[in-house]
Amino acid sequence: MSNCCSLHRMPRAGVDPIDSEQAALCVLDMVVSRPLRHETFALLLDEQRRGISIMVVSGTIPFDSLFDVIDVIIDRVVEVEDLRALVLFTVRPPVPGVPDLDELDVDRWLEASAMLDDAGIELLEWFVGGASITSPRDLLGEPPRWTGAEADHVCRGRCDPTV
Repeated sequence: MSNCCSLHRMPRAGVDPIDSEQAALCVLDMVVSRPLRHETFALLLDEQRRGISIMVVSGTIPFDSLFDVIDVIIDRVVEVEDLRALVLFTVRPPVPGVPDLDELDVDRWLEASAMLDDAGIELLEWFVGGASITSPRDLLGEPPRWTGAEADHVCRGRCDPTV
């Protein structure tokens, strides 16, 4: 178990809201494969941002496969009627000399957010993990979408599922 979960109580599915970056990373820490491999996780949340389910998709290469994951989520929204928000986490195993984010990730964030918004689902965050955890949203300067976001940025590093 990482330091994250010892510093932040694990949210209970269907009970506790996942209302911060720290809470989301704590949950994701429990499901990330080690050693790291290319995969994308979707943390599905209800209207109160309580966890409904975690969807795991392995082998998410090329990077645009994020949109295939989103298409599946949108197609399933009828089956998961309480789905109102989600957090995405894409793992890209680190490659020396290659940045975790590529030059198109900001555009992917904008397109993913729009696709999900059209389906009535709020994309709270898309984390990309490799050598560290980053968010294309941060690169845009867009404010966090978390209700408890103010104190969260101190957690990165301690709550890093890629460690």
